[in-house]
Amino acid sequence: MKKILLLLFITCSCQSDKKSSTWTTITLLAEPSLHDPMMAYYSDEFDDYQDVYFKKDSISGRYFPASIKSKYPIWLRFTKGAQIPVYVIAGDTVIMNRVTSDQPYYTFKLTRPGEFGFYSLLNKKYLGMNAGDLSGIHNEEKIFRPRTKMLNYLYNERRALLERVKDSLALGPGFYNFIKTEITSTYLTALLAPYYLTPFNRQPLRKTYLDTLSNFYHTGFFTQDSLVFCSPHYRNCITFYNRFLSRQALQMPQEMEVLYQTAKSKFSGRVRDYALFSLLKENLPKNLGMEKYLAQYRTDITYQPYSRYLDSIANRPKTLVSDWAIAASYLESYQGKQITWQKLLEENKGKVMYVNFWASWFDPEILQIAPSIKLVNQFKDSNIVFVFIAVEFPDYKQKWKEAISVYGLNKSGLQHFKIEGKSRLTEFISGIPEGLSMPHYLLVDASGKVAAMDAKSPEDFQLRADILKLLKTNK
Repeated sequence: MKKILLLLFITCSCQSDKKSSTWTTITLLAEPSLHDPMMAYYSDEFDDYQDVYFKKDSISGRYFPASIKSKYPIWLRFTKGAQIPVYVIAGDTVIMNRVTSDQPYYTFKLTRPGEFGFYSLLNKKYLGMNAGDLSGIHNEEKIFRPRTKMLNYLYNERRALLERVKDSLALGPGFYNFIKTEITSTYLTALLAPYYLTPFNRQPLRKTYLDTLSNFYHTGFFTQDSLVFCSPHYRNCITFYNRFLSRQALQMPQEMEVLYQTAKSKFSGRVRDYALFSLLKENLPKNLGMEKYLAQYRTDITYQPYSRYLDSIANRPKTLVSDWAIAASYLESYQGKQITWQKLLEENKGKVMYVNFWASWFDPEILQIAPSIKLVNQFKDSNIVFVFIAVEFPDYKQKWKEAISVYGLNKSGLQHFKIEGKSRLTEFISGIPEGLSMPHYLLVDASGKVAAMDAKSPEDFQLRADILKLLKTNK
C-alpha cells in the first residue's frame, strides 16, 4: 500500500518559552499519494483556525511545498488519523504516515523526540487530552460525582506522568511549561462548562466546586503571558474563566458591561488583552449598542494587532452596504426574477430586516425552521420583514422550492431568494472564499444600516429584545 509522508520543516527564531517579534516561515512538504492530500490546521494568535492545504503539480504529480507565517510556536494538528497534536518550533521535522494500522498515523524526526512523542504517550496510557466536559452534570446528581471523579483522576494522572518522564524524555523548560499548562487548561475547561454552555443554567453549584474554580485565580494560573499566543486551550480558559468571575450577571441586562469590567480589572498583561479581545470579537458582530465598547477597547487593549483586528470587525457592517461588488451580488427571487443585494436593501428601507441565510440541503439549519416560523408569527403585525436567502447549488432550484413548501415557509409576507455559495456577498459575510458558513443571520435597521453582522438565531431568547429595540428606534 502506498503511504503519504508529511514532512514539516520549521525555521524560526522563537523559542518554545519565549515570544518573538519577527515572523518565521514554516514549510510543509508532502509526497504523492493515490489518496486525497493531507491537510494540517492550527489556531493563530487571534484564535482563528488556519488550514494548510497541499496543491499538486499536474506534470510531476508531486505536491508543492506549503508554508505558514508565524511569530510564535504552533500547536499543529492533522486531518487524518488520531489527530494527536504536535507542538512545533525551530528545526522540527514531522513525518506523517497516511496509511498504517497503528495510531498515531505519523512519526517524528527531530532534535526533541521526547517532546514530540509526549501526546502519543498520553494516548497510549489512555490519558489523552480529549476527555468529555461537564455538560449538564450540574443538573443530574447521579452523574455529577462520577464525572468529576473521572476528571480529577485524568488530571492527576496526566500531571504525575509528566513529572515521571520529564527527565527521561529530555523535555525542555519551554515545552514543560507549555504541556503542564495544557493539562491544567483541559481540566479547567471541563470544570468551566456550566459557564460557557448555552443556555446558561442558574442552578447553584456546590460550594466545593466553586472553591475549586476560585482557587485557580489565586494560584497565578492566569498570569502566563508567554502562552497566550501559542496555546488555544489556555486562551479558552481565559475566556471561560471571565464568565465564571462574572457569573452573577450572565443572561442579565448588565452581562456585557460586567464581563468587560471583570476582564479589565481581574487580569493583567497579555492575558488581560486577550480577555478583552475575545469578549469583543464574539460580541461586536452579534450585539446591538456596542458603540461604548468601540471607544473603550482602543484605550484598554495594549496589543495593537488586537485593536486593528477589532477595528476590521467594527467596519464590516459599513462595507456590507457600501462595497460596489457586494452591492451588485445577484439573488434570484422565488418567481425567478433577479435582484441585487443593494436593490433588496432599498426596497425594504423603512422596515427592520431579519435576514436568514439557510439551505435546503443543510440539516442543522432545518432545525431552526420551527423557531423561525414562531418568530415570524410573533412579529406578524410589526414593521419588520423576514428575508430567507437560500445558499444553494446551481441545480437545486426545484429542491429549494420544495423545501419552502415542506417546512411551511410559504407564508405571505416572507421574502424568499436563492444565491450561489461563492457569491461576493456570501464570501464577505463568512470571511472565507468557499462561501457562507451556515446558519447565519443579519439584522438590518430601518435606515438600511446593518445592525448585527452575526445576529442571534431564531431560538435565542435575546433576539426578540434586539428586534424590539430596533422597532422602537424606528418609531
